[in-house]
Amino acid sequence: MRSPRSFWLEAAGFLFLAFLAAGISNAFAGAERKLKWAGSYEQKGAAAAAAVRPTAAAAAAVTPSLGAPAGAKMFPPHPDKASLDITGEDVVELHGRKTVPFLDARRSSVYRDGHIAGARPFSVWESDVDDKVKAFFAEGTDQSAPIVVYCSGGTCEDSHMLAEKLYLVGFDNVLIYKDGYPDWVKRGMPVSKGNEP
Repeated sequence: MRSPRSFWLEAAGFLFLAFLAAGISNAFAGAERKLKWAGSYEQKGAAAAAAVRPTAAAAAAVTPSLGAPAGAKMFPPHPDKASLDITGEDVVELHGRKTVPFLDARRSSVYRDGHIAGARPFSVWESDVDDKVKAFFAEGTDQSAPIVVYCSGGTCEDSHMLAEKLYLVGFDNVLIYKDGYPDWVKRGMPVSKGNEP
């Protein structure tokens, strides 16, 4: 029978080897697959953003000053949740405004194969996603204005994960294109290929 001490030493050794193997694997991974070991948003910014979030009633009273033409459908902020799902019709309308940012949460390789015209790559599975979110925040984008996030639709959760990251830094009007890129293509809407929006 093994002693408890030898069991714990063996378990610690296996954990050490697992972390060592993970570190070596991550060191040799390509940019699209490399993961950050540590990193977070500045809590000061997220906490400050959370402190100034309006109530749901105040958000519902938003006037058409969020880049919407007169008579257009309104998409008020929703400070009590990270995102709202929207339909393809809503996405087409928002794309037509030309002022609403579109963020593609799929992998960069998939983005290059085809994406919504004007959309920016924000893959949640790549090591630079936190840096992209921080840079997007630093651009001074209106945190209450609509932002459309999409992935492959259906059971794809990439857009929801990106919405959570955006919400943590203070964006309270993230709209998820629930049917995603495949629906956009079916509608015959403009697409782009390559690395540029």
